[in-house]
Amino acid sequence: MHRIHRPLALLILGAALTGCGEAPVPEGCGPEASAAEETAMNGTPMRECAGPQAQACLAETGEKQYFCSTAELLEWRQGQDGSEGEIVAFTRDLSDVDWDPADSGDWVTMDTAWFVVGHDRDNGQGQKAPVGFSDLGDAEIFASKHGGRIVNQPDP
Repeated sequence: MHRIHRPLALLILGAALTGCGEAPVPEGCGPEASAAEETAMNGTPMRECAGPQAQACLAETGEKQYFCSTAELLEWRQGQDGSEGEIVAFTRDLSDVDWDPADSGDWVTMDTAWFVVGHDRDNGQGQKAPVGFSDLGDAEIFASKHGGRIVNQPDP
């Protein structure tokens, strides 16, 4: 009978579980810093978009679209007819960054983020768009300060 050392077994198990529940992002579709000079819905440069920015990537072509808010991305996504194939969507992860657009921070896939909806925080574009977080605790802190409720997926 073979014996596996406990630390080795835990390391193997940890490696196997890494990324569980999150689909892999297709090559060429990773999120980019908020540097786009023009957003898809209103042409605003990303550097002027505060709060919950978003971006999408068409997996087949690698074409990227940038949005001042998650609300704009959701509206854009509804207008797609399905012929573009898989769309990978990201929201700016406000777990570790400031609302200020100068702090580009990290991004999280829309499928794995926690969102605060119905809050009182305006993004500077006249929107109170869903705010995405990678960490549920950070979403709870934001909701306690700005109101709203926490959901797994925002309504379009």
